[in-house]
Amino acid sequence: MTVVVDIGNTRVKWARVRNGELTDFGHAAFAAEDPLEPLAAALAAPPDRIVASNVAGAELESGLKSLAQARGIDLTIISPARHKYGVRCGYEDPSRLGADRWVGVVAAHLLLAGPACIIDAGTTVTLDVVTGGEHLGGLIMAGPDLIAAALRVQTRGIGDTVPADAAASGRDLLGASTNSAVAHGAMLGIAAGIDRAIAEVAAALGEPLAVVLTGGGAVALEPWLKTEVSYRPHFILEGLARIAAES
Repeated sequence: MTVVVDIGNTRVKWARVRNGELTDFGHAAFAAEDPLEPLAAALAAPPDRIVASNVAGAELESGLKSLAQARGIDLTIISPARHKYGVRCGYEDPSRLGADRWVGVVAAHLLLAGPACIIDAGTTVTLDVVTGGEHLGGLIMAGPDLIAAALRVQTRGIGDTVPADAAASGRDLLGASTNSAVAHGAMLGIAAGIDRAIAEVAAALGEPLAVVLTGGGAVALEPWLKTEVSYRPHFILEGLARIAAES
Protein backbone atom coordinates (compact mmCIF):
# COMPACT_ATOMS: atom_id res chain seq x y z
CA MET A 1 0.00 0.00 0.00
CA THR A 2 1.11 3.56 -0.75
CA VAL A 3 0.59 6.80 1.15
CA VAL A 4 0.90 10.06 -0.81
CA VAL A 5 2.00 13.24 0.98
CA ASP A 6 1.90 16.84 -0.22
CA ILE A 7 3.96 19.21 1.92
CA GLY A 8 2.85 22.70 0.90
CA ASN A 9 3.63 26.18 2.15
CA THR A 10 1.21 26.09 5.08
CA ARG A 11 -0.11 22.52 5.40
CA VAL A 12 0.84 18.88 5.12
CA LYS A 13 -1.80 16.79 3.33
CA TRP A 14 -1.89 13.03 2.84
CA ALA A 15 -4.02 10.09 1.77
CA ARG A 16 -3.75 6.34 1.36
CA VAL A 17 -4.03 4.79 -2.08
CA ARG A 18 -6.28 1.72 -2.13
CA ASN A 19 -6.94 0.00 -5.45
CA GLY A 20 -6.01 3.20 -7.27
CA GLU A 21 -8.39 5.36 -5.19
CA LEU A 22 -7.52 7.93 -2.53
CA THR A 23 -8.85 7.23 0.97
CA ASP A 24 -8.16 8.17 4.61
CA PHE A 25 -7.39 11.82 3.90
CA GLY A 26 -5.63 13.89 6.52
CA HIS A 27 -3.96 17.25 6.93
CA ALA A 28 -2.09 19.32 9.50
CA ALA A 29 -1.31 23.04 9.53
CA PHE A 30 2.19 24.33 10.14
CA ALA A 31 0.79 26.23 13.12
CA ALA A 32 0.93 22.90 14.93
CA GLU A 33 4.05 22.33 17.03
CA ASP A 34 5.02 19.43 14.75
CA PRO A 35 2.97 19.22 11.54
CA LEU A 36 4.36 15.73 10.88
CA GLU A 37 3.05 14.34 14.17
CA PRO A 38 -0.52 13.80 12.87
CA LEU A 39 0.95 12.12 9.79
CA ALA A 40 3.00 9.84 12.04
CA ALA A 41 -0.18 8.88 13.89
CA ALA A 42 -1.87 8.14 10.56
CA LEU A 43 0.99 5.77 9.73
CA ALA A 44 0.33 3.55 12.76
CA ALA A 45 -0.36 0.82 10.20
CA PRO A 46 2.72 1.49 8.06
CA PRO A 47 2.33 1.43 4.27
CA ASP A 48 4.93 -0.13 2.02
CA ARG A 49 5.72 3.17 0.42
CA ILE A 50 5.37 6.94 0.72
CA VAL A 51 5.44 9.14 -2.40
CA ALA A 52 5.71 12.83 -1.52
CA SER A 53 6.21 16.33 -2.86
CA ASN A 54 7.66 19.10 -0.73
CA VAL A 55 7.95 22.86 -1.16
CA ALA A 56 8.41 23.69 2.55
CA GLY A 57 12.16 23.29 2.76
CA ALA A 58 14.82 20.93 4.03
CA GLU A 59 13.72 20.68 7.67
CA LEU A 60 10.34 19.12 6.97
CA GLU A 61 11.81 16.92 4.25
CA SER A 62 14.39 15.66 6.73
CA GLY A 63 11.62 15.00 9.24
CA LEU A 64 9.66 13.00 6.69
CA LYS A 65 12.76 10.96 5.81
CA SER A 66 13.36 10.20 9.50
CA LEU A 67 9.72 9.22 9.96
CA ALA A 68 9.83 6.84 7.00
CA GLN A 69 13.15 5.35 8.04
CA ALA A 70 11.98 4.73 11.60
CA ARG A 71 9.01 2.74 10.29
CA GLY A 72 10.88 0.94 7.53
CA ILE A 73 8.85 2.64 4.79
CA ASP A 74 10.28 3.20 1.32
CA LEU A 75 10.19 6.94 0.57
CA THR A 76 10.18 8.64 -2.84
CA ILE A 77 10.29 12.43 -2.96
CA ILE A 78 9.26 13.81 -6.34
CA SER A 79 11.40 16.54 -7.90
CA PRO A 80 10.91 18.34 -11.23
CA ALA A 81 12.87 16.89 -14.12
CA ARG A 82 13.69 18.01 -17.63
CA HIS A 83 11.64 15.16 -19.10
CA LYS A 84 9.80 12.51 -17.08
CA TYR A 85 6.42 10.79 -16.89
CA GLY A 86 5.81 11.79 -20.49
CA VAL A 87 6.14 15.52 -19.76
CA ARG A 88 8.87 17.95 -20.83
CA CYS A 89 9.30 20.74 -18.27
CA GLY A 90 8.92 24.25 -19.69
CA TYR A 91 11.28 25.87 -17.18
CA GLU A 92 14.80 26.68 -18.30
CA ASP A 93 15.94 25.36 -14.91
CA PRO A 94 13.49 22.63 -13.82
CA SER A 95 14.84 22.72 -10.26
CA ARG A 96 13.24 26.18 -9.89
CA LEU A 97 9.75 24.80 -10.53
CA GLY A 98 7.90 23.91 -7.34
CA ALA A 99 7.52 20.17 -6.84
CA ASP A 100 3.76 20.56 -6.30
CA ARG A 101 3.43 22.43 -9.59
CA TRP A 102 5.39 19.70 -11.36
CA VAL A 103 3.12 17.04 -9.87
CA GLY A 104 0.09 19.05 -10.99
CA VAL A 105 1.42 19.32 -14.54
CA VAL A 106 2.17 15.59 -14.68
CA ALA A 107 -1.27 14.82 -13.26
CA ALA A 108 -2.93 17.00 -15.88
CA HIS A 109 -1.02 15.22 -18.64
CA LEU A 110 -1.82 11.74 -17.34
CA LEU A 111 -5.39 12.29 -16.13
CA LEU A 112 -6.90 14.84 -18.54
CA ALA A 113 -7.45 14.87 -22.29
CA GLY A 114 -6.06 17.66 -24.47
CA PRO A 115 -4.52 20.97 -23.42
CA ALA A 116 -4.95 21.56 -19.70
CA CYS A 117 -4.46 24.31 -17.16
CA ILE A 118 -3.90 23.72 -13.45
CA ILE A 119 -4.70 26.51 -10.99
CA ASP A 120 -3.45 25.89 -7.45
CA ALA A 121 -4.83 28.48 -5.04
CA GLY A 122 -2.99 28.62 -1.75
CA THR A 123 -0.49 30.98 -0.17
CA THR A 124 0.34 31.81 -3.76
CA VAL A 125 -1.91 31.23 -6.75
CA THR A 126 -0.13 29.37 -9.53
CA LEU A 127 -1.21 28.59 -13.06
CA ASP A 128 0.46 26.08 -15.36
CA VAL A 129 -0.42 24.86 -18.85
CA VAL A 130 0.47 21.53 -20.44
CA THR A 131 -0.39 20.24 -23.90
CA GLY A 132 0.82 17.17 -25.75
CA GLY A 133 3.32 16.39 -23.01
CA GLU A 134 4.83 19.90 -23.19
CA HIS A 135 4.69 22.07 -20.09
CA LEU A 136 4.40 25.56 -21.57
CA GLY A 137 5.25 27.38 -18.35
CA GLY A 138 3.12 29.19 -15.83
CA LEU A 139 2.29 32.17 -13.64
CA ILE A 140 2.74 32.87 -9.95
CA MET A 141 0.57 35.43 -8.19
CA ALA A 142 0.36 36.44 -4.55
CA GLY A 143 -2.62 34.89 -2.82
CA PRO A 144 -5.16 37.14 -1.06
CA ASP A 145 -3.56 36.72 2.35
CA LEU A 146 -0.16 37.74 0.97
CA ILE A 147 -1.70 40.77 -0.71
CA ALA A 148 -3.31 41.83 2.56
CA ALA A 149 -0.09 41.22 4.49
CA ALA A 150 1.88 43.39 2.05
CA LEU A 151 -0.67 46.17 2.42
CA ARG A 152 -0.49 45.96 6.21
CA VAL A 153 3.28 46.35 6.10
CA GLN A 154 3.44 49.08 3.47
CA THR A 155 0.44 51.21 4.51
CA ARG A 156 -1.28 52.46 7.64
CA GLY A 157 -3.86 49.90 8.65
CA ILE A 158 -4.96 48.66 5.22
CA GLY A 159 -5.41 44.97 4.54
CA ASP A 160 -6.88 43.28 7.58
CA THR A 161 -9.44 40.83 6.21
CA VAL A 162 -9.31 38.59 3.13
CA PRO A 163 -10.63 36.77 1.28
CA ALA A 164 -14.09 38.17 0.71
CA ASP A 165 -16.96 36.13 2.16
CA ALA A 166 -18.61 35.78 -1.25
CA ALA A 167 -18.05 36.78 -4.84
CA ALA A 168 -19.38 40.19 -5.79
CA SER A 169 -20.52 41.67 -9.10
CA GLY A 170 -21.91 44.89 -10.51
CA ARG A 171 -21.97 47.74 -8.03
CA ASP A 172 -21.31 45.25 -5.21
CA LEU A 173 -17.75 44.93 -6.50
CA LEU A 174 -17.10 48.25 -4.80
CA GLY A 175 -16.21 47.77 -1.16
CA ALA A 176 -18.10 49.76 1.45
CA SER A 177 -15.24 49.53 3.95
CA THR A 178 -11.46 49.36 3.77
CA ASN A 179 -11.53 45.65 4.54
CA SER A 180 -14.08 44.85 1.84
CA ALA A 181 -12.24 47.08 -0.63
CA VAL A 182 -9.04 45.13 0.00
CA ALA A 183 -10.82 41.77 -0.09
CA HIS A 184 -12.69 42.50 -3.30
CA GLY A 185 -9.65 44.06 -4.92
CA ALA A 186 -7.47 41.07 -4.09
CA MET A 187 -9.93 38.45 -5.31
CA LEU A 188 -10.93 40.40 -8.41
CA GLY A 189 -7.33 41.03 -9.39
CA ILE A 190 -6.38 37.37 -9.04
CA ALA A 191 -9.48 36.11 -10.85
CA ALA A 192 -9.20 38.63 -13.68
CA GLY A 193 -5.54 37.73 -14.21
CA ILE A 194 -6.39 34.04 -14.39
CA ASP A 195 -9.31 34.60 -16.77
CA ARG A 196 -7.20 36.67 -19.14
CA ALA A 197 -4.27 34.26 -19.08
CA ILE A 198 -6.46 31.27 -19.89
CA ALA A 199 -8.28 33.12 -22.66
CA GLU A 200 -5.05 34.29 -24.30
CA VAL A 201 -3.30 30.92 -24.08
CA ALA A 202 -6.38 29.11 -25.43
CA ALA A 203 -6.56 31.57 -28.32
CA ALA A 204 -2.87 31.05 -29.09
CA LEU A 205 -3.29 27.27 -29.04
CA GLY A 206 -6.46 27.44 -31.09
CA GLU A 207 -8.43 25.19 -28.75
CA PRO A 208 -9.97 25.41 -25.29
CA LEU A 209 -8.20 24.35 -22.12
CA ALA A 210 -9.50 21.88 -19.56
CA VAL A 211 -9.06 23.87 -16.34
CA VAL A 212 -8.58 22.26 -12.93
CA LEU A 213 -8.83 24.34 -9.77
CA THR A 214 -7.26 22.99 -6.59
CA GLY A 215 -5.68 24.18 -3.35
CA GLY A 216 -6.85 25.46 0.01
CA GLY A 217 -8.06 28.77 -1.45
CA ALA A 218 -9.93 27.22 -4.36
CA VAL A 219 -13.43 27.38 -2.84
CA ALA A 220 -13.08 31.11 -2.17
CA LEU A 221 -11.62 31.82 -5.61
CA GLU A 222 -13.95 29.78 -7.82
CA PRO A 223 -17.00 32.12 -7.65
CA TRP A 224 -14.84 35.05 -8.76
CA LEU A 225 -13.72 33.31 -11.94
CA LYS A 226 -15.48 33.75 -15.27
CA THR A 227 -13.65 30.71 -16.63
CA GLU A 228 -15.36 27.34 -16.26
CA VAL A 229 -13.25 25.14 -14.01
CA SER A 230 -13.33 21.65 -12.54
CA TYR A 231 -12.77 21.81 -8.77
CA ARG A 232 -10.58 18.90 -7.65
CA PRO A 233 -9.45 19.56 -4.07
CA HIS A 234 -6.99 16.66 -3.97
CA PHE A 235 -5.48 17.05 -7.42
CA ILE A 236 -1.85 17.07 -6.22
CA LEU A 237 -2.47 13.92 -4.19
CA GLU A 238 -4.17 12.44 -7.28
CA GLY A 239 -1.04 13.25 -9.24
CA LEU A 240 1.24 11.68 -6.64
CA ALA A 241 -0.89 8.54 -6.70
CA ARG A 242 -0.65 8.35 -10.50
CA ILE A 243 3.10 8.94 -10.38
CA ALA A 244 3.38 6.14 -7.80
CA ALA A 245 1.53 3.84 -10.18
CA GLU A 246 3.87 4.84 -13.03
CA SER A 247 7.08 4.19 -11.09
